[in-house]
Amino acid sequence: MAPMPELYPTLHRVRELETAGIQDLQQIIQTFPIIDNHAHNMLTEENSFGSPDYPFECITSEAQGHALTDHVHTSLAHMRGIKDLAAFYQCPETLQDVKACRYEWVRRDYAGLIKRCFEGTHAIMMDDGLSPEIIHPFTWHRQFVPTVSRIVRIEAVASELLESLAHAAGFMRVGLDADWDISQTESFLVRFNTVFRNHIRTLANDPNVRGFKSVICYRTGLDIGLESRKNFRPHQSLTDSVLLQSFHHFLQRAVRDSKYRIAQKEVNDFLVVAVCDVLEKLVDTDGENLPFQFHTGLGDTDINLVKANPAYMQPLIEAFPQVDFVILHSSYPYTREAGYLAANFSNAWLDIGEVFPMLSRDGEESVLRQALELTPSSKILWSTDGHFYPETYWLANKHFREALEKLLTSYVAAGDISVPQAIDIAVDIMFWNSNSLYKLDEERKFPELLRACGRESVDSMRTLVNGGSKPPSFRSNASTAVATPGIPSARPGPSASAATLTATNQNLAVRSTSISTPSGQNNTAVLAQNLTLFDAFLQTNPGVKYIWTQYLDYTGTLRNRMVTIQQFRKQLATGKYMGCTTAVSRLMQDDTGATGVSATGQFILAPDLSTLSLNKGIASPSATVQTWWMIESEHSHNLDHWDRCPRWLLQSQCDALKTEFNITVLMGFELEVIFMRPINNEGKSDFTDFAPLHMVHSWANMTFQQLDMLPMIEEIVELLAELDIQVPQFHSEAAPGQWEFPLPAFEPLKAVDVLFKAKDVIRNVAKKHGLKATCYPRPFASRCGSANHAHFSINGPGDTVDKYEAPFLAGVLDHLPAILAFTLPIEESYQRVAAGIWAGGEYVCWGTQNKEVPLRKCDPGHYELKTIDGIGNSYLSMAALLAAGLHGLRQDLKLEYKDCAGDPTGIGEQEREKLGISVKLPDSLEKSLKALDRDKVLRRGLGYAAVDDYVAVTESLMQKLRGFGDEKRRLWLMARY
Repeated sequence: MAPMPELYPTLHRVRELETAGIQDLQQIIQTFPIIDNHAHNMLTEENSFGSPDYPFECITSEAQGHALTDHVHTSLAHMRGIKDLAAFYQCPETLQDVKACRYEWVRRDYAGLIKRCFEGTHAIMMDDGLSPEIIHPFTWHRQFVPTVSRIVRIEAVASELLESLAHAAGFMRVGLDADWDISQTESFLVRFNTVFRNHIRTLANDPNVRGFKSVICYRTGLDIGLESRKNFRPHQSLTDSVLLQSFHHFLQRAVRDSKYRIAQKEVNDFLVVAVCDVLEKLVDTDGENLPFQFHTGLGDTDINLVKANPAYMQPLIEAFPQVDFVILHSSYPYTREAGYLAANFSNAWLDIGEVFPMLSRDGEESVLRQALELTPSSKILWSTDGHFYPETYWLANKHFREALEKLLTSYVAAGDISVPQAIDIAVDIMFWNSNSLYKLDEERKFPELLRACGRESVDSMRTLVNGGSKPPSFRSNASTAVATPGIPSARPGPSASAATLTATNQNLAVRSTSISTPSGQNNTAVLAQNLTLFDAFLQTNPGVKYIWTQYLDYTGTLRNRMVTIQQFRKQLATGKYMGCTTAVSRLMQDDTGATGVSATGQFILAPDLSTLSLNKGIASPSATVQTWWMIESEHSHNLDHWDRCPRWLLQSQCDALKTEFNITVLMGFELEVIFMRPINNEGKSDFTDFAPLHMVHSWANMTFQQLDMLPMIEEIVELLAELDIQVPQFHSEAAPGQWEFPLPAFEPLKAVDVLFKAKDVIRNVAKKHGLKATCYPRPFASRCGSANHAHFSINGPGDTVDKYEAPFLAGVLDHLPAILAFTLPIEESYQRVAAGIWAGGEYVCWGTQNKEVPLRKCDPGHYELKTIDGIGNSYLSMAALLAAGLHGLRQDLKLEYKDCAGDPTGIGEQEREKLGISVKLPDSLEKSLKALDRDKVLRRGLGYAAVDDYVAVTESLMQKLRGFGDEKRRLWLMARY
């Protein structure tokens, strides 16, 4: 990349923004580079001279045919454009002379003409949906402009996929009757929905792609129906839907005529809604998404001008609050309507392109004035809509700069704004708004641009106008593949405030990695992105030499594979990750196989780089990364999520809650640990006992002996903070040597990732101090045991909590006996299923701020699950919890249990009956495993194979432990957990 002085030698620099004068404003407007947020490709040289199909006159008009060639020369826009181009070419002011001069320049130096016309353009978001056979690919334009990214036209993607899938499905060929049954179309539509959404996800993770665009305005209008949003929910049927009928009619016609251009309202609406669903889901998995552009207003003759009004988009914008909608082309003549949407909806943005140079001077200035009447300047984006001919870029930018200068200087002269405010407005519209929305990160690559407009801070995009913007961030490759309905494809402490689990934390979404691609080959964009993430991590942490690849088995054992950073980087570069035996899902803690274990089979450990973090508390130059369990598809060489992967089972439930009910979940854990002094045998090969550190100990107290532990406890908290795990509080618990570390709330997958990372740190620090940290449920029979209480809250827009809290809770309570098989995974766990010990009691029930029930209500939509300890696989247990709540929502279950205010055991049978309390919690592992085995909802929701493996390994471990004596059993478990 050329250094700044060579790239923009005429760039005016404002020395002090607060003292800038009117000349500074004028020169900034004329010299500051622009980001063109919507434009198109240039014609290839052989097509660039002009033709009847692509007449040169189209540079100032959307008209076609005789309406263009016979009349455009009398329009003010055309006359002004020709005068400007005559000055550009230094020729007489006639269309014929301009064409003749440009013919010679194109013939002599086409690249030179494009370079001249692109002067002052810093970045282009290029919609390459025009005829590919006559245009250069978007990457070709990078020889002229520092940044050129792709905007993907969704209708073009859908048409190509439809044609490909139709041929693959064996539908009839051209000229023959297309008369297959609608049931075949239904299967095809389900398949197409999956493939289309996954393809959009793949494109969203391509670093070349910076957004999507729909031309539904041309096809069927902007009155987009939202009905298809419900069509693919597991409890819905496509059979009698309007979408299926419409799609069947369209597909038969498309196959018969071999024309797959989609112009059928219900189908076009479905495509838009599907893309919005994908983009909104990316916010939860990635923490961010890509903007979605819409053609509106001014267009060709095949547009319905009435339905080109962006006001029709209001329901769509409201329905997808996390999708950024870019309303293109100034929506002319509906600029005010578009401005209203951009002003009143945080996710709507107004593009003021295309009218330059399509309108007269007064028209261009009027559009700009109308845009600024109501719309904040921080919501306005500039584009040329340049296409085919490089002169379209040059004219649009020239006219826009002239109009912007005239308008802002007049506002300054009238005293409406100051010069510094006008400069901020100008550079925001020209550059910074698009830089922020499309996450281009140009301020980091070109800090001189910040300084030139008086913004000295390279680390921040703070402006006087828009107040701030999101910092640049890496997009990871979200593993959000569409699941087959019903089958996964593939915390605060007691006194923490309820705010910890509110929607303010929803932006802390975990990001994950998918390595499957439609072609079956490694996606080079995904690999490159992973390398970028890893290299950025190493740059920040240059001392790291080893990576521990981690995976949590079905016994709750965190297993590790260690590699050098060179080997790990090689894996990322090639996509060839480590394999692991599929026996791990039926492997016990001591590596002996459970009933039904098989030595045949392998899955892949695909690293999730969002979890990459340093090892803390040990003298090792290493870092850890969690993994997805991937397996080769039966039908291709793609890698899909294995249906036994605990992390994917949890993420699948989160995806379903979001897709079907627009619910996001937050979780946090109260991590309780008992520190004990290990006593070794003479050879130090095994433990002979674990002794308490001291006996003078009580809850939330600092006794003389407890003070001795304080330096170690504070070291743990400080190391967690270094990993950005900010413990909101910490305190001693009731058992000797017991402490509680409430963890912050995150979305479920990240919450469990953080839980096991925290356990790692605590284990390491304890070992350094010669101690054993254990989550064993009840080390002292006469004292309190250890739990791992899980807080969870449902969140969403509007009345989500009021509407869905009761059925969600009803689902959890209905399946709680089976859930306990995951949350209380060893027989010792059930010593805490008892009345009077504040551990959740003996009955299936709930109560507001009641610690004698298994589900304590903390706030609306926020509950604490008390019947859970720190032994098991929390990915599986939280997946089971959410699957149960999801079932309650799908069935709209009634909450028959009433709020229990006391100890359900102590209030007596009659009082329990009034509260709907009749089911006892399992008081043994054997009973909860039987409940799980009989629970068809959880078996179906988590997958039969995963539940079978879990039951097998848990039963085998139970039988193994029963063969030990009590003391050996206690030592065996405490040594391992």
